[in-house]
Amino acid sequence: MTRRPLVYSAVAVLALAIGATLALWQLEGRSSDVLKLSSGTSGGTYAAFGEVLATTLERKGVARIEAMPSAGSSQNAKRIQDGEAAFGLIQGDTPVASNVTVMARLFPEAFHLVARVGSGIESVNDLRGKTIGLMPPGAGSNALFDRLLAHYEVPESSLTIIRGNLADHAEAIRKGEIDAFFMVVALGNQTIQEIIKSTPTQLVPIDQAEAMALFDPALEAKEVPVGAYSGERPVPDRPIPVVSVRSLLAVGRNVPDSTVEAVTRALFEQRQAMVRQLPQAAFITAPTDEERLAFGVHPGADRYYEQDDPIFIVEYAEPLALGVTALALLASGLWQARIWLSNARKNRADHYNLEIVEIVSRIEAADSDAEFDRIRLDLFALFERVIVDLDLDRIEEKSLLSFSFAWQAAASTLNHRQLLVRSDRAAGLAIRPDVVPTT
Repeated sequence: MTRRPLVYSAVAVLALAIGATLALWQLEGRSSDVLKLSSGTSGGTYAAFGEVLATTLERKGVARIEAMPSAGSSQNAKRIQDGEAAFGLIQGDTPVASNVTVMARLFPEAFHLVARVGSGIESVNDLRGKTIGLMPPGAGSNALFDRLLAHYEVPESSLTIIRGNLADHAEAIRKGEIDAFFMVVALGNQTIQEIIKSTPTQLVPIDQAEAMALFDPALEAKEVPVGAYSGERPVPDRPIPVVSVRSLLAVGRNVPDSTVEAVTRALFEQRQAMVRQLPQAAFITAPTDEERLAFGVHPGADRYYEQDDPIFIVEYAEPLALGVTALALLASGLWQARIWLSNARKNRADHYNLEIVEIVSRIEAADSDAEFDRIRLDLFALFERVIVDLDLDRIEEKSLLSFSFAWQAAASTLNHRQLLVRSDRAAGLAIRPDVVPTT
């Protein structure tokens, strides 16, 4: 009578010990798994996005991500294809293998042809006989540069090509060793902005952007507003056309569905937190139908996108079809409502741009660190309101793109103004609030 309870107790303890050991082993195995993300070159938006995504996912306990530097889109696609990386950032025109799919569409990237002032480069046709800096082999920018030359019928043999990373080209154009460099990167890139501010350079317009986009669905014609990269010496000094291509977050087809679903969920649910570190994260959306056909979407990502699909529509298709006739009567009213909503979105976006103008005026009048700190808080609070309105469809994506240029210019002006005030204060000079010192 006394042995049986002891035996039962011993078996129960042993079972609990085995279960705890297995659970601990699984947790340790999961925590030691590191998923590699092939991002981009130092100073580029790909590298910055890779670091922000890795930090966000690890902080939220979703996955451990190691961001790997790379030459760019083509190398990222090759790494995923060969199993060297689980994730990677690619451009919408990048050819990929059948085992490479997409999870989400990210931020738009633009052709940046940055020419030294005085180089004689006013258009793509002026590149003949010039020395041009390109990205290292494997960068998606290089294939797009070849396409640019082909469209303008500029022979590559008429150029002198020097390859290197963005830091190399920044130094080379400063010394006059190259006349221009080309890179496809998100508009407002901080490194490009620093190069333009420290070196007399200008963005070269791609005046046939619409023609290039006409024959390639992956490309889109965009316009860069005046002062997007520098307000003191306006760069560009006039609105210029450029070509844009959408970046995508790609993933290997063999990555587990549960992992991809968890990463996709975190990508969207933590988007606002990521925006605070990288404004371009605000453009993250689900893949379009065209991208689904071109690349295919990973089943794990599709599981997240389809979680709220209204299944009852399929079950009650016939009764719902009866409502089509009634909906036709409302078409005129809905059309008017659409026009009203579009105008409301535009007015809201215009209001935010006016607030940026007001903040810039406050920056010019500020002369103390306390004022600068208050302005900086107001600037970030304004950006957060815009992101919330984007999520609620109160403004359009193209309005956010225009606002982000103005916001980044204001932020850059704030930092520049504060540095000048501190410098003059240290030198014992009196700062006049209505005068902004020039460099």
